[in-house]
Amino acid sequence: MKLYRHTRNFMLLLVLFAMQSSMVAAFTIELTKAEVQETVATYFPLKHISPFVMLTAHNPRVMLEQETGRIGLEFSVLANIPGILSGEGRGLIDGELEYHHKTGEFYLRDPKIRSLKLYDMPAEITATVKLALQQLMKQSLPIMLVYKLQDSDLKQKMARSVLSSVEVRNGKLRLELSVPMLGLID
Repeated sequence: MKLYRHTRNFMLLLVLFAMQSSMVAAFTIELTKAEVQETVATYFPLKHISPFVMLTAHNPRVMLEQETGRIGLEFSVLANIPGILSGEGRGLIDGELEYHHKTGEFYLRDPKIRSLKLYDMPAEITATVKLALQQLMKQSLPIMLVYKLQDSDLKQKMARSVLSSVEVRNGKLRLELSVPMLGLID
């Protein structure tokens, strides 16, 4: 009977330990629009020069879209088609966040132009500029750092392991990370 009780207690402790070690704690980082804006602004102006068109994208304004969960950037555009005309306008792109768990960094991924308005330029010229702008964004934005988890913050350092969700809520970017609990049974 005594052996049975010890075995049962041992098994119970084993089950409790297994349950505790497999538990995960969620850690949420909320970034304000201003914090994302500050990081993103360091990458502008973006320039594209080819024989057909010269582009400059500057003055970005971060938009956090709650409906789509994507990060948007509205920016000013200067376009020059050598020998033909030049103009300016506004563009809007958006993309998703890509997380690199080894470095704890978040990058803008899959940028798509949602709108481009060039004032005083014909539609066919705008279409050419839009193609060049899409190429510029595909080259430049995937390397645009949006946020980096801080090594100086122990929770953030531990949180690098698993990103569970990214969402835009209440005008903030919410990064939810799952941190395995490494607790021991007391």
